[in-house]
Amino acid sequence: MKLKRYLWFIVSLLFFGGCESLEDTYSDYAGEGTIRYLGKCNDLSVKPGWQRLIVTWTNHVDPAIDKVKVSWTLDGITRDSLLEKGTTECNIRNLENATYEVAVCSVDKDGNCSLPALTSERPYTLDHESIKSFTRMFDKYFFVGKHLAIVFSEWQGDVETASLNYYSGGERKILELDSVFVTDNKYCLVPDEIDAGTKVTINRSGRLTGCSDLIVFNPYELTRDNRTYTPDFKQWLREKYGQSEITEAFVNARTELEIDYDINSFEDILNFPNLKTLVLGKNRYLSEGNLGKNKNASKVSDLEISTFALDVACKVNGLKVERYNEHYFPIGEHSFIDDLPNPKLPEDLSFLNSQNWTYSCSNEEYEYGIDFIFDESSTRGWQPSIHSKLHTYEMVVDMQETQTVNGVLVTQKLSVPSSAYEKCIAKKIQIKVSVDNKTWKDATHVIENTLGNTVGESTMIILPVPLHVRYLKFVVRDQAYNKTFYTISLGKIKVF
Repeated sequence: MKLKRYLWFIVSLLFFGGCESLEDTYSDYAGEGTIRYLGKCNDLSVKPGWQRLIVTWTNHVDPAIDKVKVSWTLDGITRDSLLEKGTTECNIRNLENATYEVAVCSVDKDGNCSLPALTSERPYTLDHESIKSFTRMFDKYFFVGKHLAIVFSEWQGDVETASLNYYSGGERKILELDSVFVTDNKYCLVPDEIDAGTKVTINRSGRLTGCSDLIVFNPYELTRDNRTYTPDFKQWLREKYGQSEITEAFVNARTELEIDYDINSFEDILNFPNLKTLVLGKNRYLSEGNLGKNKNASKVSDLEISTFALDVACKVNGLKVERYNEHYFPIGEHSFIDDLPNPKLPEDLSFLNSQNWTYSCSNEEYEYGIDFIFDESSTRGWQPSIHSKLHTYEMVVDMQETQTVNGVLVTQKLSVPSSAYEKCIAKKIQIKVSVDNKTWKDATHVIENTLGNTVGESTMIILPVPLHVRYLKFVVRDQAYNKTFYTISLGKIKVF
């Protein structure tokens, strides 16, 4: 019993000895007493403005607060501003195109700071992508003689003001642009003549989402040397005229252009200052049985801008438009078009005699009938049976001796078993030449040449220069008969 009392006495001493004040213990570590933190600012918001950041916050009610400090940091360099107690907004100005870390904290009379409220934001500057991508007000423009033709883009709701500024007759002219004008005059020929050597600009102001500032953008200058071309127009210039690069010399030298096949638009003809004649469909030699069938006519996808471009070229440059058959535009709708009938093949073509030529095909299974393509007395043409795999056919012609070749006339099959076969007519053909049947080179400006793809239609392909060769290679590819079957057809190939 005495032993138990003794043990309880020792435990009691240990317990009371361990109950030292927690406050006394903290004091030993805190030095002069309890640490007191200032009230922290709340609801920090930073919005981007023009070369500035707009900072707002809510102050704490702590009576010890004497000042508010706003600081901003970029690349490890911090700048700050000490503001009067109760301030709830600050503008940080003259900022560059970067993301800044912004901090706001309370400060007491001794300079002690509260824990900071932190966020980051990027101001709007000239280098900001939203500024660079802000609408220029136009899709395309052309200086045509002394005039300016402009295609406006759709009016954007973030535009505040816009105007076209130019000089005419020595006086500064301003054409105010608003949603009504731009909508009603999407394709616009500026009525005044533009003074040579003077600047033409579009001035704009507007507002960006999340930015309270009205931004006055730098004037956008419309330069006279800014000639651009649509992709299919460039491809056509390469195929027709061998222009892999469209040079100023080529553009300035052209007084006539011939366009024959489907094209997106004719807008690019406004880039040709000395163009006098545009000939449409002259080289599509349709069979008599296909005349008047609109489905066989070449088409222009963007009819509106094409009509505008041709109308401007006719009015300003005196362009003459010759159109064969019913290609591109409906009959009788445009006074600037001179309608012409179905073109005739030149009568002076001298075709090479193919009587002793020999032929081979890369697909021996479908080689039968190839000789019909080159047999002047045959009207059968060549049509492989329908099959389930896509094939490429390389047809090699041995003329038995070196001959001078100036071009090729390709005619589509005249008789077709059914209308479904029409879509299997060859649309492209490669023409290669060789002296030794080993080394081959393309005979034309492009790898593949466009063919008129209607029944019985002839396409005349003139080589850029006469070639002295013995072997010819013609390459065509299957067309889709339906989703799972394919075939191809050719009528006649004559070499001149």
